[in-house]
Amino acid sequence: MKPQLKWALAAAAVLLVGFFSIQQTGALWRSEVPGGGASTVTAGKLDISVGDGVKAFDLSGLTLPDASPGDSVQKPLPVINSGNVKMSYKLNSVGVQAEAGKTAAPLLVRVAKVANEAACTPTEDVGEVLYNGAASQASTAARTVPANTTEVLCLRVTIADNAGVSQSSNATFTFGASSVSGA
Repeated sequence: MKPQLKWALAAAAVLLVGFFSIQQTGALWRSEVPGGGASTVTAGKLDISVGDGVKAFDLSGLTLPDASPGDSVQKPLPVINSGNVKMSYKLNSVGVQAEAGKTAAPLLVRVAKVANEAACTPTEDVGEVLYNGAASQASTAARTVPANTTEVLCLRVTIADNAGVSQSSNATFTFGASSVSGA
């Protein structure tokens, strides 16, 4: 084999290895811009709980069997920040789905902050109202809960006055949470 051909094959192999090497390590490159002034980064444990320190809360008691328009049910929801950093949480949405073979009953939702679970009585308008309206539009502003503390919400579901006969709905409450800087 001629010496020029050997060098050409060797150069092609190096270029090929270089190409694959760049493609394989492309995810390792990053760009950073230093921040101005003094910055503080705080790390901690964000552990959000509801109920008795568990991650899921059973809202099965928030039901209205054989109900009529205007009937409602109300239940407390303790939100526990069992972590060591301040958290921010909010009600993102309430999804309403019809039971199989039925149309969805229109639902109203009332969310209020109360002092404790006992303050969420079965029927009274209690607490600081965070949302009151159609379930399909339900959301609240972000709430801040310090580390190792609990905030209690009082959830009420009411069947709207325009509900029809033989309608049935299931509601899914979706909350979001994150840590708060400077905690």
